[in-house]
Amino acid sequence: MKIRRVIVGLEPAPQSRAVLEAAAELAGSMEAELVGLFVENVNLLHFAGLPFACEVGLISATRRALDVESMERSLRALAREAHQTLAAVAGRTPVRWSFRVVRGSTADELLAAAAEADLVVANIEQPEEPERPVRVRVVRAGDVDALRAALEEEAGGILVLAGADDALIGETLRKLLER
Repeated sequence: MKIRRVIVGLEPAPQSRAVLEAAAELAGSMEAELVGLFVENVNLLHFAGLPFACEVGLISATRRALDVESMERSLRALAREAHQTLAAVAGRTPVRWSFRVVRGSTADELLAAAAEADLVVANIEQPEEPERPVRVRVVRAGDVDALRAALEEEAGGILVLAGADDALIGETLRKLLER
């Protein structure tokens, strides 16, 4: 089993750091490139463009209007934060890494990026049918044997390690290294 490129879907959530660390460890041990992919959710931008769109402040409970420009600024700030996290994690391992920002739906963009990767690691539920034909092999977090079998297939396509538990995804990647 040879992995040349691992793509990690980066989310603006502190718990996704565990997935990133496990993916960096896996990429480093396999001498693979690690690619962090931040998706600017186009649905948020569409919502922000609606005339009734607003947000309620968590602490102040004050309602504020949303607009596309402020949403874009927020997404850029989140992308910078994701880039800094990737740099910090990858800097502790001997791994080549890069960072990309794309705009679209998270699942669609991860599937599109997967054409150039051996392993896509993302905390998403079962992906919907993609817009363009892509063979998708989905392995649920926790199923190390299925992950190993999918990676050993020579059929091409991609693999999405899906699940709602970042810790379980990280544990699955680490168990893959142990075997």
